[in-house]
Amino acid sequence: MRVPQLQAKGHCSTCSIRPITIFSTLNAAEVEQIQAFQPAIIRYEPGEIIYHQGMEAHYAFTLRQGFVKIVNSLADGRSHIVQLLRDGDFFGFGGLSGVEYKHSATALNTVEVCRLPLADLLKLKHTHPKVETEMTKRWLERLHRAESMLVELGAKKAAERLASFLLRWCAGNAPNTWVALPLNRAEIGELLGVTIETVSRFFADWKRQGFIGESRGNIQMLDAAGLRQVVGIDE
Repeated sequence: MRVPQLQAKGHCSTCSIRPITIFSTLNAAEVEQIQAFQPAIIRYEPGEIIYHQGMEAHYAFTLRQGFVKIVNSLADGRSHIVQLLRDGDFFGFGGLSGVEYKHSATALNTVEVCRLPLADLLKLKHTHPKVETEMTKRWLERLHRAESMLVELGAKKAAERLASFLLRWCAGNAPNTWVALPLNRAEIGELLGVTIETVSRFFADWKRQGFIGESRGNIQMLDAAGLRQVVGIDE
């Protein structure tokens, strides 16, 4: 098994994504104090495991570049994608509440993360209340996403789930912009609780209707209003 590549020591003061991380509210002097904990920049190739469910937890991670899928595995061997992460997302910090990771994290493409030892993160929580506040926000955001997903799985039809997912994924981008979508049909179905055939059918229908475009792992939102009608959202 290939050993993940250590790129460099992390430098929070010059990090391009710090404004969207748990350290975003720290001033310059406080950011310099973090350097004592020696965050490391690690690179993973597509398909590599960042950590396994059940593995002893030693690190938390901030995703600097790329996409990561979070997967829960059942005792019978089945697995389910429960979350899709992108730039700025903070993960692995569930290890603070126990000795093992509660899920697995896998790189979907070439990924770069900032790795911080959980022991050091615990110290930061106590010495820098603003860091603890930001971590709490991440916890609450994750709980909100989980609750929203439960509602969608229980109350929405397959077309509504898929349309909602695509609208969320492309949100914040200008119309007609190509946006990377790192999941294949089977993985999208696994995330949303629908079959690969259902995902393929709706993708084909919506491309034919001019709602979306698709090309080599990228999605293009051509008619968001059309997808909102599928979901039942009025303009």
